[in-house]
Amino acid sequence: MIELLGFALINLLGAMSPGPDFAIVVRYGLTGSRRAAILATAGISVAILIHVFYCVAGIVFLIQKYEALFSLLQFGGAAYLAYLGLKLIKAGMGKAGKMDPAKIHHRAFRDGFVTNLLNPKVTLFLLSLFAQFVTPETSFGQRIAFGATIPIVTFGWFSFLSCMLTHQRFVPHLQRYQQIFMTVMGAVLLALAGWVIFNAC
Repeated sequence: MIELLGFALINLLGAMSPGPDFAIVVRYGLTGSRRAAILATAGISVAILIHVFYCVAGIVFLIQKYEALFSLLQFGGAAYLAYLGLKLIKAGMGKAGKMDPAKIHHRAFRDGFVTNLLNPKVTLFLLSLFAQFVTPETSFGQRIAFGATIPIVTFGWFSFLSCMLTHQRFVPHLQRYQQIFMTVMGAVLLALAGWVIFNAC
């Protein structure tokens, strides 16, 4: 259970980081349509399921056949987590452009799905994440639990973000404390990267 919570926390921080998924949800959210932002979130979550399937299969293959390559992947994953942490510290949310209200709902799911599916950083992040938690001793049921956690956490976070972006009460606070929020998340990811390298040595 502790490992699953840690896995979910890292995935949550990854989902919160500025990137294409974050940008597409913010874009639809700032149009004033909560439904559109949630449809984009659903598209992202469906694409995540595809990434999860081949990432789990790939990690299991590496563990069984290429231990040295698997170790290299662990260090590479830690480096990427550190990169993501530094990016979070520096980054802030930009302004979203306005969209034609008549086209929003038709495009939201498609844009969310395609944006996530074609983002190579999603593959790298998930591979680095699974490399830290999936071992030869990990049961099939545990692998399913890890895999299911990712789209659930992703959908939960972006749905929450969609509600905040479309609620006038929260918008000023979100903009005011955004930099602090991103800096804290970045520091956590940097600490996690250091922890991964320490345990892999």
